[in-house]
Amino acid sequence: MLDSKTKIAIAGVGTVGKGLIDLLLKYKDKQSKIEISAIASRKKQEFKGATFKNTVFFDDAKELLKFNNYDILVELIGGEKGVSKEIVFNALREKKNVVTANKALVSKFWHQLHSLMEKNDCLLKYEAAVAGGIPIIKVIDEFLLSNKISKIYGILNGTSNYILSNMLLYKKDFKTILSDAQKLGYAEADPKFDIDGTDTAHKLSILSSLAFGCYKNVLKIDNEGIENVDLQDLEIADSLGYKIKLLGLTELRNKNIKNFVYPCLLSKDSFIAKIDGVYNGIVVESNFCKKSCFVGEGAGAHPTATSVLSDIISLSTRRKNGFKKSHKFHYEETSLQSRFGSYYLRFTTYDKPGVISGIANQFKIFKISMKSMLQKEMEFENSNDATIVITTHNCLEKNMMKALKQINRQNFIRKKTVYFRIENY
Repeated sequence: MLDSKTKIAIAGVGTVGKGLIDLLLKYKDKQSKIEISAIASRKKQEFKGATFKNTVFFDDAKELLKFNNYDILVELIGGEKGVSKEIVFNALREKKNVVTANKALVSKFWHQLHSLMEKNDCLLKYEAAVAGGIPIIKVIDEFLLSNKISKIYGILNGTSNYILSNMLLYKKDFKTILSDAQKLGYAEADPKFDIDGTDTAHKLSILSSLAFGCYKNVLKIDNEGIENVDLQDLEIADSLGYKIKLLGLTELRNKNIKNFVYPCLLSKDSFIAKIDGVYNGIVVESNFCKKSCFVGEGAGAHPTATSVLSDIISLSTRRKNGFKKSHKFHYEETSLQSRFGSYYLRFTTYDKPGVISGIANQFKIFKISMKSMLQKEMEFENSNDATIVITTHNCLEKNMMKALKQINRQNFIRKKTVYFRIENY
């Protein structure tokens, strides 16, 4: 570290902020050259001891717009608008370095933040914005020195992974497990961004932008969540040798970029499928290292705070690795309609002759080939209903969507067909 102390201003003392302060107190000997010059927190909290003797306290983070006695702003408020955006942009304009866990802000304002850093010779570091305690941003930075990355995929949201894992483990429905996750602090009171895939899309946008040198607008990422994943599908997938996971994928192939977020079936033998609970798992594929796999806690006070502290230390030692230099690459965005892959389909039908042939006829029209078929009797609902589960060989997504549209119109269909993509990662 430098001989002089590095002064940090912390904005937001929620779960991660408390975790950061806890780490600074526990390892104060090692971090003795980091001084907390300011703390902004809406909630009244007591901060006692010698560590805080020179600390100024604010109950409104906007006060930091007029405060200049710091080297690094640590923004832990969150959100892409409001005070978090104001203080981060202000700090960069004032040529201050910034550390943040704010994936929404970094994802949405990638270009603007990049421009400010280049103009003012300062850095924004955001390791904690993606995958909690997994140092994936640093990994990508290092890979890009000697490897060309072709694909990054995995589980990027611990809350959704906890829900899917425990639904199957405890044979409970989505709402019950979500409630358990909220009680344990794994899910927010409003878990919308976790379960609808938005959180994963924000993180994927950052990874894609960093790995491939061009900004990926989160609004252009095809995004599906786990709200409609039923325990029945988790159990059937398990019996077929699969697990259902919320997957984030960014891939560069022939100057085309794929950016997708959706729940899908993965073989139980795959690295990603074996990751359960609140853990995240990420695979980076590159030309020399082939597949590199990383796993760690994706959320929580200490795992995320560890990444924050790592960025602070990196900046305090003046290591110049953060955003990469601006690239001028232009790639075509690939939509899900062009996907070529296999599918899991669950049909709820009347139990009568002609159902299978009716489905098969539509498959034939749209060039879809069945791989396997399983028929189950309904145990609790109308005894005249049947459940038919089909897996397919690879086909075009646009053909599958057209076939399902026609099948769902047939008079033997009782409920809208459930479908999940099958991925071979």
